Amino acid sequence: MPIIINTSVSSLVAQNALTRATWNLSTSLERLSTGNRINSAADDPAGSYYAARLNAKIRGSNVAYQNVQAGNNMITAAAGDLESINDQLERIKDLATQYSNDSLTEEQQKAIKKEVQQRVDEINRIAEESDFNDLKLLDGSRGSVRLQIGSESDAATNSLTVDDVFLNASTGQDGIKLFGSGADQFADVEAAFKDADTAAKFIDIVQASADIVTERISNAGIWQSRLSSISDLLMTQNENMASAYSTVMDTDIAAETANYTKNQLLQQTASAMVSQANQISGVLALKLVNAAVG
Repeated sequence: MPIIINTSVSSLVAQNALTRATWNLSTSLERLSTGNRINSAADDPAGSYYAARLNAKIRGSNVAYQNVQAGNNMITAAAGDLESINDQLERIKDLATQYSNDSLTEEQQKAIKKEVQQRVDEINRIAEESDFNDLKLLDGSRGSVRLQIGSESDAATNSLTVDDVFLNASTGQDGIKLFGSGADQFADVEAAFKDADTAAKFIDIVQASADIVTERISNAGIWQSRLSSISDLLMTQNENMASAYSTVMDTDIAAETANYTKNQLLQQTASAMVSQANQISGVLALKLVNAAVG
């Protein structure tokens, strides 16, 4: 075995071991301090790519969930106002039924017409003021609402169009047709309550208007049920993706702590071996030189 001075192979081996141990120790420390198994693409290129895609899907799923919740809240707001309108129509129908009885006094008839007018005004007020997030719901300006329920662009599977809840709920010809200019309609409350016969005819008109409103209320309930199911699905999908993301990205603290302890011990051992190798080579070479010149 040759004895050399300029190059200490054993020292180089020990230095390489020290470098590896120091690098691994630094990696373990970074993973423990950040909680991330992957802190750069170099740590795991394939895992980093997969995690980035998962993260994008999770973010998209979260936004879709918020969209569904907002849509559900909008439909709930519209349904609540439609319920209020339906209550007014039911009361108007009761008053029309009462008015169609010839036994009423003139004062009673006036009181009925006054209440009917107030309830008609209330229906129109609700229709005009019903809104969600400053968006009008029942004034006729919103025929449909598009909801983005997925993170992809495919409209067939990632969006819904709610087009059978919102309507013009005012009492005019363009609304629920409580009043109008048609042959079978009355222009206003005074015309509808001209006498007992007109009031009796008005009962059917009120019922037809109520049918329009109750159909929209029913449609709202169907949409609410569907959106609730979609919300549950999105939450489940989000949980599954978050679990997969955690598996790829998150540090296993127990395992990494063991790695840290191992690498710390290896670093200390390698450092001692570098010093020892350098010392041995130097002493041996010096002895040989002394022997040669002595």
